Amino acid sequence: MKNEKFLLLASDSTHFVMKLEKYLQNYEICCRIIPLPSEISAGCGLSVRVELEDQEKVDNVLLQESIQVDRYIVEKVGFKKKIEKI
Repeated sequence: MKNEKFLLLASDSTHFVMKLEKYLQNYEICCRIIPLPSEISAGCGLSVRVELEDQEKVDNVLLQESIQVDRYIVEKVGFKKKIEKI
C-alpha cells in the first residue's frame, strides 16, 4: 500500500491558488496545483500541494507576504484519506 503525507493549501479563489503557486515557486518551494479533495469545502475546486518537509519554508513565505490560506495535513493510506486542518 502506498502511504503519502503532505501539506495542502486551499483558498476560495482559483486565481489566488494559481498566484500562490507562483509565489511558492519564486521562493524555490516545490509545489503543484491539484484538485481540492471533496472532504474539504472551499469556494474553489483547486489547492496547492506541498511536501511536508517544506512546511516551515511555506509558513515563512505566507507570513512574509501576508497571505492567508487554509492549511491542511493530508495523510493517504491506500484509498483512505485523513485530513486535518492546521
